[in-house]
Amino acid sequence: MADDVVGSQVADLRAECEEQARKNRFRRQFWRFTHAALGLPAAVLAAISGATGLSSADARIPAAVLALGSAGLSAAIAFLGPEVHQRAAHARRRAYLALEVEARFALTQAASSGEHVPLAVYRNLLERQRMVIAGQLDEIVRRIDVGAAPANAEADG
Repeated sequence: MADDVVGSQVADLRAECEEQARKNRFRRQFWRFTHAALGLPAAVLAAISGATGLSSADARIPAAVLALGSAGLSAAIAFLGPEVHQRAAHARRRAYLALEVEARFALTQAASSGEHVPLAVYRNLLERQRMVIAGQLDEIVRRIDVGAAPANAEADG
């Protein structure tokens, strides 16, 4: 198995998928934190500005300043769209994890049979990686079927 060039490429692809999944986990956490870090102060400032404005006529300037701060934070949330980034990072992580599992399965199957990883299996994995990079995440997760990997390889010949 030492001269299995395709197998070593599949192993590299598996490691890369594992790393990308880890990075996307951190991206999701970052965007979740960003959403909370901007959203909570915006809500608190809005509530305080409303209460301040209603408390007395002399408090309208501090209330206006608080309302402007709340509006600025709300605008930052709308501009950055952290919830969209958070969902995208989660979807990319799922796709990379699914691809990593399929690569691991191909390596395990080749090792257990004592044969090399078929080139068709590697080609299939690269196509799925291309789909992840292109953002076709729903399609890649839907297409991955660990049990079908060997059949696809035998059919592709």
